[in-house]
Amino acid sequence: MAITNEKWSCVKDCGACCKLDPKERTEALSVLSPHDKDLYLSLVGNDGWCRFYNKAERNCSIYKTRPSFCNVNKVIKIFNVSIESKESFLIKCCKEQIRYIYGGRSKEMKRFINNLVN
Repeated sequence: MAITNEKWSCVKDCGACCKLDPKERTEALSVLSPHDKDLYLSLVGNDGWCRFYNKAERNCSIYKTRPSFCNVNKVIKIFNVSIESKESFLIKCCKEQIRYIYGGRSKEMKRFINNLVN
């Protein structure tokens, strides 16, 4: 395993994780409890984005009361990620989702990469 000093942090005005389309997010659905799976599916809008994600403002309209699977610290528990693997797991997830939604050379990806502390 490569040693890295990169530290994950959420990048403002991204929202890639708010694209919830179940056909595209099978990994998320596979680890959720039946209750959370039902909640997750109820959040998916017709366009595959979370109903509470404001695309114009690029933010969550229910951030303070968002479901637990939208909270990074709970996500690592849901996926059973060790504390030692947390940073690399989150970085990998964000890179994959940002690349898929916006592209590998997008401003969102550049901001994410620049935000990693080396």
